[in-house]
Amino acid sequence: MKLSYDEIVQMLRDRPERTRTYEVESGVIERLPSDTPTCLRPMDEDEVQELADYLRVAPSLLHGPFHVVDHTCSSCARTTTFLDFVKTAVDARLHSRDTLRSVLTDDEAAWVTVRGQDGGRPVVCANCGNTLLGALKCGGGEYSEYSSGTYAYA
Repeated sequence: MKLSYDEIVQMLRDRPERTRTYEVESGVIERLPSDTPTCLRPMDEDEVQELADYLRVAPSLLHGPFHVVDHTCSSCARTTTFLDFVKTAVDARLHSRDTLRSVLTDDEAAWVTVRGQDGGRPVVCANCGNTLLGALKCGGGEYSEYSSGTYAYA
């Protein structure tokens, strides 16, 4: 069952115990309240290409725009991109590469991961393996560290 905008907003107000991903109705991602927009930056073409290469898909098939928290790894100075989140999920076996490819290329579905009271999922730098979780929060930390046209972390 796809969750509505109102159901997701209620979860953001009263966070579930555990971080979890939900399929949502069309238009939900675009309507999510963003309280930290200055912390998100658009990914450039090279960064989208890097993500596409990892997912083994043409960049034109990915549904952007892609936005990601403006952050640089303290260990290797790599600029954090959507790839860090995707690779972390695949390496941790939370999602398969095929599943994430489908999520990021599908015109028919949208997904939102709602950060739970557990504090969210750790993120690892795709280049050096440094854990980035604490460094990624900015502002109130109430909204996404990353989002695309079909997926967001809230």
